[in-house]
Amino acid sequence: MESLGLDAIMLTSEPNMYYLSGYSAISLERLVSLLVFRESENICLIVPKLEKDRAEENCKIKDAEIFAYSDVEDPLDTLRGLLLRHHVKNFGVEGSAPYRFIHPLISGTLQMSIKLVDELMYSLRIIKDEEEMKYLEAAAEINGKLMRDTIGQVRAGLSEKEVAAFVKARALELGADDVAFILAQSGSNSALPHQEPTQRRINDGDIVLLDIGIRYMGYYSDITRTITCGRPSPQQEKIFNIVYQAQSAGLATAMEGRKAGEVDDAARGKISDAGYGEYFIHRTGHGLGLEVHEPPYIKSGNYQELKKGMAFTVEPGIYLVGRYGVRLEDNVIIMPGGHTNLTRLPKSLLKEDYL
Repeated sequence: MESLGLDAIMLTSEPNMYYLSGYSAISLERLVSLLVFRESENICLIVPKLEKDRAEENCKIKDAEIFAYSDVEDPLDTLRGLLLRHHVKNFGVEGSAPYRFIHPLISGTLQMSIKLVDELMYSLRIIKDEEEMKYLEAAAEINGKLMRDTIGQVRAGLSEKEVAAFVKARALELGADDVAFILAQSGSNSALPHQEPTQRRINDGDIVLLDIGIRYMGYYSDITRTITCGRPSPQQEKIFNIVYQAQSAGLATAMEGRKAGEVDDAARGKISDAGYGEYFIHRTGHGLGLEVHEPPYIKSGNYQELKKGMAFTVEPGIYLVGRYGVRLEDNVIIMPGGHTNLTRLPKSLLKEDYL
């Protein structure tokens, strides 16, 4: 904060509040915020009264001051009072902060400049400590079991939505706290990377792409596998093998000292060399942590150096619109001498290889 010239920052997002305090809540229309002042040890939480007990129980910051307001009180009055008390002139907020809370501050009598602190917060969160690594590993273990169980359910006649319903129920049984998303894509739908599950029924010979994101203890796992319903065709095997080689090249590049973009370049190069470069239409990966998408972003031109404790996905794909798509996605953590791959699953088009 000192280097950025900030007198105070206000955090309103669940990930950042949880990261600094151990407490977070969905704010919806009510203000839930954590305030840090540069010149004071005083950390403040502003919460609705219905959240006061949870805040007191979960906040790990010693002597944090909690301001609880009723539904007939305006929390912005409390916020203004705190900013005036601490003589805040340069105020840091997140880009995701609801504008309805920021506009009254900048349009009122407070003479403040507003700066974004997203990069500051991500610079702290991008390196995972030992406890965070354990949560990421546990999340990946749950997700791996979930993926195996889901692949075991795949059969002709089952709809994509029925697969998704199984995932949501089974994930909680295996210990996940939440299912962030489930993409169950069959046939031509698998060529649309973000196509949500539909009523389409799986047919014999279909490619089936499964992309599952779950959360455990606040931390995410995001895994993709592609299989066939029945025996794969020679062309399906060819595309799968190209993606497999691309992912292997990306994983081999994921180590300390390399640039994030080099991982993308390695994977993309294999697909381009095979003549399918135009069909790889997204970045090779994204960071994992308290958000399912966060830095570092594994994309060409990102010169950010990979360091111990960075966690991210490696997920190249080929998408042949109107036919099918293939993607493989693993979760890794950079460690001395290379990385730890948290995704301990086979990589095969054959359903039986997972069972």
